[in-house]
Amino acid sequence: MDEEHELRVRPAADADLDAVARVWRDSAVSMDGSGSEVPSWEALRQRIDAELRAGWDLHVAVRGGRVVAMLALKPGDATLDQIFVAPAEQGRGIGGALLEVARRAMPDGFTLRMAASNDKARRFYEKEGMTALGEGDHPRTGIPVQFYGWNPR
Repeated sequence: MDEEHELRVRPAADADLDAVARVWRDSAVSMDGSGSEVPSWEALRQRIDAELRAGWDLHVAVRGGRVVAMLALKPGDATLDQIFVAPAEQGRGIGGALLEVARRAMPDGFTLRMAASNDKARRFYEKEGMTALGEGDHPRTGIPVQFYGWNPR
């Protein structure tokens, strides 16, 4: 694969943060069951700054010099907090590459939550060996969520 199309996953830099917010919003708007609850780009950009100050471990996937995906981890809580891939890049192995970063960062296992209506994400997580742990409500929005976990044992 030539360098222009090669995928690279790396820690996010300050110069990536606007693109991270764009990928996050574009992906969230396109997911199964999304609706008016998707925050604006500006709100997501502010949240990124706040989450970084609070300890997010943020990674980006870059292809052809463009940020095409984001991964936000909270290793201290063993949580994969956010994972979003640009809609045009989905189905190309990027999500799996990001999950590998999460597995290396949290080798004893981790949990995540996703919108319960997002069947595409549900299929992805299950294909990647994650286990459904139960359902609940999102603490910020109140929408139904599904919890998943990865345990290496």
